[in-house]
Amino acid sequence: MKGSDLPKPKIVALGDLMMDISCRTQDLILYGTDCFVQGGVAAGGSAANFAVWAARQGASVGLIAKVGDDLFGRSLLEDLEREGVAKGVVVSAQTTGFTMLVIDRSGERTMFAARGATSTLDVSDLNLELLDSADLLHVTAYSFFEDTPRDAALTAMRHVKSHGKLLSLDPSAYGYLQRLGTEGFFALAQGVDLLFPNLDEGRALSGEQEPERVLRALLSRFPVVALKMGPAGALAGSGEHIVHHPGYAVPVVDTTGAGDAFAAAFVVTWLRQRDLAAAVREGNRIAAGVIQVPGARLTATPPAA
Repeated sequence: MKGSDLPKPKIVALGDLMMDISCRTQDLILYGTDCFVQGGVAAGGSAANFAVWAARQGASVGLIAKVGDDLFGRSLLEDLEREGVAKGVVVSAQTTGFTMLVIDRSGERTMFAARGATSTLDVSDLNLELLDSADLLHVTAYSFFEDTPRDAALTAMRHVKSHGKLLSLDPSAYGYLQRLGTEGFFALAQGVDLLFPNLDEGRALSGEQEPERVLRALLSRFPVVALKMGPAGALAGSGEHIVHHPGYAVPVVDTTGAGDAFAAAFVVTWLRQRDLAAAVREGNRIAAGVIQVPGARLTATPPAA
């Protein structure tokens, strides 16, 4: 089937829309003194990154999020319009959230988040018409960090499930899972159809260490699981069917947003084809382009399909 003949999935993402301020260094980070870095400012937020990458993969995408009426907020809205993401974003009196990312010489990043308006997304901000139009709602667990956005996320999740739609979830943060506990997370994740943990998150949730055992444990709770394993690629399963894609050997500059890009490409491919091997391969392919350049939404030419 040609690309133009593929079905156009309808997807809504809910969660963070924030500005990313990045600092990259090839030197050791020395605390308590000056560090000279390369820096940049770019649109970000895990849910927004997912939405943009899903739109780039040919889906019809909306985003439910919240920003402030300020320079960052207006810039983020303009960026979504350029990317063709349908607006479900509320503009509020709070300051737009931003994340300070410190990327070390290995390409790994540490994030300092000032969540601002993102932390005030509430039930009244939900665009039910947008949710009703979707085949799938994607939520990032960053929305579970605080009471108000958690209530909004859970309300949206229950709404789409009551209408027979699909639900995907990215656990998002290993540290948060440790604080919440596995049973707390599973209680919040009821009804999720597709789960996208990385290996650390999967180990925390399953109590297992070996990747296939991690995957099988999570498949006892979720219909589809894609386990992101960084340089080792990804392992995905549905029922008894498990596939491994080794990933692509590419130079790593910045891992920011790679997981969001993987999940978006996986979801779009899965909705179109229901082909597990194709979905995990496409997720790895798109993520391989992201990690070769700075930022969450820029990309080098992805490897050939």
